[in-house]
Amino acid sequence: MPPVTELPKLNGSNLRPLAVGLPPMSLEVQARQTDAGVTVLAPSGRLDVAGAPSLKDAVTEAVKNGPRVVIDLEGVSFVDSTGLGSVIAALKLVRSSKGDLRLAAPNQQVRVVLELTTLDRVFPYFATVEEALTDF
Repeated sequence: MPPVTELPKLNGSNLRPLAVGLPPMSLEVQARQTDAGVTVLAPSGRLDVAGAPSLKDAVTEAVKNGPRVVIDLEGVSFVDSTGLGSVIAALKLVRSSKGDLRLAAPNQQVRVVLELTTLDRVFPYFATVEEALTDF
């Protein structure tokens, strides 16, 4: 049997995050305004603890141009509880400005998370951005 090497004891001062081979944890958000004055935000990447602030900032800017916002989730590959929290915060911000928020094109993982948390009852979501913009 090979000898067992004891690992050094770790304390908080020498712990380092390990991120070898992982994709960058960020969320990019593109914004555009429709002729009808609706802002369409198109995030791409992971909507998680690292990406949520980007969405929050984009929604804050969007509301300055008008309180009707569509979030196009087609480019979102993953969402977690922090990401959901940012979407809920976005809804509160938009509604406090007397507006509305719609979600468009969520992938299956995002739809499952919305349904498991029953947020699909809170957020109307549409198959496409075009559908979300209809009668908005």
